[in-house]
Amino acid sequence: MLLGMSPYLPPPIETATDPVYSAADMCQRWRALMGPLGFGERLLWLGFVGADRRMYKTLSQVPIRPRPKRWFVEDVVSRLRFVVDNFEEGATVALLLTRPGPGPISHLDRQWSTLLTEVAAEFGVPLEPIFRANDESLVLVEPELERAS
Repeated sequence: MLLGMSPYLPPPIETATDPVYSAADMCQRWRALMGPLGFGERLLWLGFVGADRRMYKTLSQVPIRPRPKRWFVEDVVSRLRFVVDNFEEGATVALLLTRPGPGPISHLDRQWSTLLTEVAAEFGVPLEPIFRANDESLVLVEPELERAS
């Protein structure tokens, strides 16, 4: 460990269903759910936040490739639309990208966040802010702003 750095300590798992009112809250829920960091493969974690702003106690994982493909994201998001339509009004989708290794947010992390956000908007799927976890951190990944044509 580098001098001055504190170890990653996730919140207790019992906090995973505390209400989500902000991106900071969503980050804490994902931290509680992930526990100690360290990932052997790239996954997209799918969770749901109910109208009461608490995460459902069910998560799914989808293996992903390093670079996002539109057809793949459309397939996943179209299925999420079906699921959300069967929840109460006000439910949202929570997404977490996980990958092995250390490092800051990569251009591929940003591409995933951007494509997921764009396709969710096209399909009318309400999203929580998207996060990425690797072997050293769990952070918010803002999508790229649309480029002027």
